[in-house]
Amino acid sequence: MRKDEKFNAGISELIGAILLVGLVITAMAIVAVVVLSNPPPEEIPHLSALASNTSNAILLYHNGGDELKEDLTIVSINNGPEVPHSKITLRNEDGTSESATWDITKTPWTMGKALVIDTTPDLPQSVTIVYKGTTSQQLILTTSFIPGTGIGRPTTTATQTTHTTVPTTSPTPTPTTTGSPTATPTLTPTATPTPTTNTTVPTTSPTPTPTTTGSPTATPTLTPTATPTPIPTPLCGTISGTKYKDLNGNGNLDPGEPGLAGWTMQCFNRQQGNWVLIKTTTTNATGYYIFTGLDYLQSSEDYQIREIIPAGWVAVDPPQGISRSYTLNQPHCYETGVNFGNRQVLPPIADFTASPTSGYAPLTVQFTDTSTGNPAQWQWDVNNDGVVDYTVQNPIHTYSSPGTYSVRLTVSNPGGSDTRIKTGYITVNAPPTTNIYLVANKDGSLQQGGYMQFRVTGPYSYIRHGNTYYNLNIGDIVRLEITSDGTGNIYATSSTVNNFRFNNVRLTLNGVDKGTKDIEGGDIWISGYDSYLSTLTLIVPAKKEWTQLNVNGVSIIYGTDSREIRIFNLRPDTWGVMNLNTRNDVYYDGGATGYQLT
Repeated sequence: MRKDEKFNAGISELIGAILLVGLVITAMAIVAVVVLSNPPPEEIPHLSALASNTSNAILLYHNGGDELKEDLTIVSINNGPEVPHSKITLRNEDGTSESATWDITKTPWTMGKALVIDTTPDLPQSVTIVYKGTTSQQLILTTSFIPGTGIGRPTTTATQTTHTTVPTTSPTPTPTTTGSPTATPTLTPTATPTPTTNTTVPTTSPTPTPTTTGSPTATPTLTPTATPTPIPTPLCGTISGTKYKDLNGNGNLDPGEPGLAGWTMQCFNRQQGNWVLIKTTTTNATGYYIFTGLDYLQSSEDYQIREIIPAGWVAVDPPQGISRSYTLNQPHCYETGVNFGNRQVLPPIADFTASPTSGYAPLTVQFTDTSTGNPAQWQWDVNNDGVVDYTVQNPIHTYSSPGTYSVRLTVSNPGGSDTRIKTGYITVNAPPTTNIYLVANKDGSLQQGGYMQFRVTGPYSYIRHGNTYYNLNIGDIVRLEITSDGTGNIYATSSTVNNFRFNNVRLTLNGVDKGTKDIEGGDIWISGYDSYLSTLTLIVPAKKEWTQLNVNGVSIIYGTDSREIRIFNLRPDTWGVMNLNTRNDVYYDGGATGYQLT
């Protein structure tokens, strides 16, 4: 071969190679157009609705799912043509209707709102809702009417289902280049997946999608979308919910919080202004309950759900375990999610302290509750005799008689109760008696507010208080208090009270105040007593006069003296005598717990 022929042959081979590469690139572009021209499947909205009708309208109440826009919604009655949106108005949750028709307001149809469809003069048998997407139409609700009731019965509810996505325009095959070693593309129709539930209404006729025969890239295939299980629409005339253990105490049914089985739930109905129990049920293994057969066809019917709370539990929400009232009527003819949350309460642990725990009678003791576990009730038995003395949390008690006392405290809350007994906890000693003998040419009187108290143990005892005569019974507790005039007389022994003559004496009998009146000489006779308690204090003011004071047989003052004398807690002396006279010069022969000179 000549040199010029070899050169021309080489040029031809180079041009052929360039053309081959160009055809391959063109074929790949055709495949890319085919693949990219198929958009992803369109998401179909979910809808749950209740239907009812009147003589001239159908009401569709949106009670769950996604919102629907006016321009993407097709409404048909009795499988007929689309209802013009000029015959549809939107009713709000508060019952008010929009002033213009739906084609003008274009307000999205959301949960709680209702479509009001003018049906005059048609008699509705069914209503159909179709979602008009950008590439397809999708049936999302079909409701048929139960004859004679005007109540819609949904037969098809919207779920995310597999449907065919149809291109709005037909793709144009890319022409092949003559003489190319690549095969000419052949148009092959793509298989359409079969919908699982809903019917897809295409907006245009499907056009076969071109594929390239022999192309190394496979034709894309639509993957069917899994269909969730539809949530059934609750029946009219029902109220349901879940009884659960509120672990975090926030009043909400949160994931992981278990249901409470076997709890008694009650349904009440308002009748003539009163709540009347009409139904009772129990929660199942998951804590779920439901009341059925409730009236919902009236314009207003009030119901209330209550729970029976067992010991050891308290209500978190609703308070006291009582729900708010519910009205069942069209189109909202049922209630779900009426939940009850409870918290378990552990019983408290009882404990307490006291101060002081020992001393002379009368001994006043402050008790302090130190129980744990949030007790709500307290029962104090300060001498452990089986009688509850106080029900406050931190009582104060005065022990008037010497002795050793055990103390019992019982605390409780909704979770239970607990008792703590401290044996021999309080020790009350008899105060040492100081024998006093006092004679003075001075005035003297008992300090205002002082008293003597005792328990009657002898028969035929009595007191005349002013003009009121009291026959005293054995066991009566008597208190005689000086109020304003401490000038008078007392004569008593260790077992009897023969005289208590003072003006303006407040008498308290068994803890009941009988008022303030005079007690004259001979108006009191106590044939026997015990549990004596005295705060009577004799005061002899400072005055320079002749005075004699002996204490336990020892002469303290004998002669002229000007000091003030105070003698505390008058009582019978060790010989069993208490004799006081302050009506003239002061005289006292008896016992006391001490004295003071100033």
